[in-house]
Amino acid sequence: MAEFRFVDLFSGIGGFHYGLARCGGKCVMASEIDPIAIETYQKNYSITPKGDVSKIDIADIPQFDLLCGGFPCQSFSNVGQKGGLEDPRGALIYQVIRLLKGCKPKAFILENVKGLLSHDKGKTFKIIIEELEKCGYKVYHEVLEAKDYGVPQIRKRVFIVGVRNDIKKFFTFPEPTGCEKKLSDVMRGETEREYAFTIRIGGRRSGIDNKYNWDCYRVNGELHYITVEECLEVQGFPRDFYLAGNKDNQYKQIGNAVPTVIIEAIGKQLQVLGII
Repeated sequence: MAEFRFVDLFSGIGGFHYGLARCGGKCVMASEIDPIAIETYQKNYSITPKGDVSKIDIADIPQFDLLCGGFPCQSFSNVGQKGGLEDPRGALIYQVIRLLKGCKPKAFILENVKGLLSHDKGKTFKIIIEELEKCGYKVYHEVLEAKDYGVPQIRKRVFIVGVRNDIKKFFTFPEPTGCEKKLSDVMRGETEREYAFTIRIGGRRSGIDNKYNWDCYRVNGELHYITVEECLEVQGFPRDFYLAGNKDNQYKQIGNAVPTVIIEAIGKQLQVLGII
């Protein structure tokens, strides 16, 4: 497929980058404020992300076809404070809007927690969609789950795709491909569960019977805490993917990432439909 150029906002460790590169995408700029994630990104992709997106001048951004980003979700998460657009992290969606208005890429892909849909009884999501549409895009959204696209993890996230109005193409989300890989393949032993819990930040080492547990499993009848390498695999990264920082930093980086397999599927769909 033909190469396309993309900008990676709130890039973290590059879940968008990894998935889009697998379908021919070339990253021309990334943005991230976490110094540890910046080191991870630079080591893996040989691109040093710029810092605070609000300080990036539109004139300094190279031409690109696709804008992507998992804008900070803590203010919308069911386990967060739910500050929404009043929270500075939630308000970062307006930086996405600023770049869309100033750069007019062909399309965009955004990702957030499922709780965004119900925040403030749906009012927050309605405002976001309306603002994205005002930028000159047809906007589509769907809740997709990692385990439906090739990795054994229960992880539902809302994906928002926009197609510039002058591009006379309609977008449809990619059909689920299923998941041949099982958790037992990742753990390299028999597991009681078919799919991993959502990889996340809080609750690590809380114990298998704790309601906040996400990282403790029974493998071959023995308790096993999921390793960094196993977390990478259930997010769609290779096991030898470089991660900067200590173990806590590494789990945090993976937990904040987007499943690469879903991004690859959406990227391929945009290409198949002739949008990028």
